[in-house]
Amino acid sequence: MTPSSPAAGAGAAPDAGAAPRSGHVAAVLEAVTLLGRAIAAERRTPFEGRSLTRSQMETLFLLAHDAAPVTPGRVAERLGLTAGAVTQLVDGLKHEGLVDTARHPEDARSRILRLTDGAARQVARFEADTVARLSPSFDRLRDDELVELARLLRAVTEGEH
Repeated sequence: MTPSSPAAGAGAAPDAGAAPRSGHVAAVLEAVTLLGRAIAAERRTPFEGRSLTRSQMETLFLLAHDAAPVTPGRVAERLGLTAGAVTQLVDGLKHEGLVDTARHPEDARSRILRLTDGAARQVARFEADTVARLSPSFDRLRDDELVELARLLRAVTEGEH
């Protein structure tokens, strides 16, 4: 919808540009879905044969890459989970020896989650293996195109969190 088009809703005139744009969005979503499947194809084996759920995997990668200390509340926000679901998720990761907790450096009432040293090594190894496995899929793109693709995907996904 363009800024000058009528507001969406019942009785609103269709936006002439909406059909082509929605087709482009659908094509991007299809490509991202296929890429996600390729990444997830190895999901069951990266952590010494452990079978991890998608939420557990996402939590591990959030802990590996988030610049700020990660609290259970941050996990809930990023993954769209309830506090109770995060508690169960974290308990499972702690039981597997992948995550531990510590006092928040700025708020003693709060806890932060962090990867164990072993889990950090496993995440790094999994990422390196995944990049090596999927790199041929990106051979048709120049380095500047890869940089732009990463920027565009971040622009879309940062608004989700």
